[in-house]
Amino acid sequence: MKYVLLLMVITGLVLYLPSAYSDFSTNNKYLIDASGYLSGSKTIFDSTIALQLTMGAKSGSTMQSTLDNGLITIADAHYLNSGTWQTSILRDGKYFVIQGDAQDETGNVIHLNLFGRIIDSNPDGSVYTITGKITSSETLKVSYSAKVLAANTATTQSTTTSTSTTITPSSPKVNINIVYGASDINNQVHYSPSSYIQVSSGTTIVWTNNDSVPHRIMSGIAKAITTNQTTPVFTSDGKIDSGIIMPGQSFQFTITSFDTTQSLDPRIATRYSIPQNQTAGDITFFDPNYQFMVGIIAPLSQSTTSAKTVQMNIVSGASNLNNGQFLLPSSLQITPGTTIVWTNNDSVPHRIMSGQLLTTTQGGSKGSAPPKVPQFVSDGKIDSGNIAPGQHWSITISNTGSTQFFDPSFTWINGIVISSPPITSQIPPVQISINAGSSNQKGTATAQTYNQYNTYYTPDTIQIVPGTPIVWTNNDSIAHTIFSGTSTQDNINPFKPDGKITSNLIPPGQTFTVIVNDTGIIRFYDPQYTWMNGVIISMPPTQSYTIGAPSHNPGQH
Repeated sequence: MKYVLLLMVITGLVLYLPSAYSDFSTNNKYLIDASGYLSGSKTIFDSTIALQLTMGAKSGSTMQSTLDNGLITIADAHYLNSGTWQTSILRDGKYFVIQGDAQDETGNVIHLNLFGRIIDSNPDGSVYTITGKITSSETLKVSYSAKVLAANTATTQSTTTSTSTTITPSSPKVNINIVYGASDINNQVHYSPSSYIQVSSGTTIVWTNNDSVPHRIMSGIAKAITTNQTTPVFTSDGKIDSGIIMPGQSFQFTITSFDTTQSLDPRIATRYSIPQNQTAGDITFFDPNYQFMVGIIAPLSQSTTSAKTVQMNIVSGASNLNNGQFLLPSSLQITPGTTIVWTNNDSVPHRIMSGQLLTTTQGGSKGSAPPKVPQFVSDGKIDSGNIAPGQHWSITISNTGSTQFFDPSFTWINGIVISSPPITSQIPPVQISINAGSSNQKGTATAQTYNQYNTYYTPDTIQIVPGTPIVWTNNDSIAHTIFSGTSTQDNINPFKPDGKITSNLIPPGQTFTVIVNDTGIIRFYDPQYTWMNGVIISMPPTQSYTIGAPSHNPGQH
């Protein structure tokens, strides 16, 4: 009964707002954000629609438009636009007609035939009712209310985060992921962000267990370091204790203060390349069952934010391919003007050069062929010459962009430096997980033909407000890339990059962040594994519209 009343109310509003107008204009983009119900023969479904349109030429009072991106949800099922849609804006924006097909991840097709009528308009946008039908295995009647907003081309700031991550004082919450495979001592990354974060007092730290085994987070003090200088040994200080965190579960702790009378153990500081003058008040956390899983929370201060020198250590035994660990850290996120200092802690000379990767490393396993070493070609920009054991070499990075580096004699010693302006945002970030096993295609042949997305990201569809940071965490065992683009409906090249989002390779356990500053619909995907794709809908926060029956018209039912 309440759905019948809603339709009667909407009808009344349409009749009593004849002077409403819309500001559709040629070549501009608009977002239609609708929610409501679909009614079948026996069931009523919740449903939402987000469509992005580009206005075309105008003929009289009619304007043709094209559909850029579209997402329809029916209950918990998601459908993405496929094929060519017909969209027309009629009577100077008072009405619109939209027709087209959409498809879910298993290849199920729905056909939409929608008719919109304006009921209100103000500087924030226009309000429409949408009726019509959606046809699949049965015909569903549509009852939506919709907002139509001008959409800017979404612009982004991006960065890949590795060992050292600075969180601005305005951030109320920091997420730390226990990565998949963290319980394996041979996994070089255990947390993401890994090893070292800087926050202000009052920040809540949230640890999420993305591994396949339980973990426990405790804070403590290093009693000793084992003879090979690789594994600290800790005792709890009683400040933080999560108890058992099962796979998929989280634990949070708010840092109320830092004890600046205490300093980090010098051996731990050296191991994680933390300057000795920046260790006051640092909190060390670890997993008592896997004590090689160590992280450090440091107080954010002027001295730490202004630091312009970072360390990268060539570890002892790095010249041995079977050593398992070659650089600490193996990747850095910096700002322009930062000096990087390489220290050779190995027993043989090493050399640092910049260049491009020609072939990728293929890891071996017990009983299999030995791993193939990567091949690089120098670009001539960086060449340290030989760095003798115990010696240092430094270079200042003044520009932005990513730089791959390698040792030409031991090419398994390689890493990446990404230089970009610092990203700040007053809005808490949204987290997206690149799920374990995502590089293995799971979808049906039909789903891949129409380039639909599957459960390779969690979540794979998000709605945000402009200015929101979006953080992808790679919980898979191989590197991934995030691009944005439009669907081509082509089997070989299913997406065309649009340049809004472009990441470098995101190694396992590491993260990539963008801030979407404007409104719009963005489809993101992995260009190497194109079955991995999802949707970002950026909508400005707007006033809620309340639809109520006009009291002066009791006879209109």
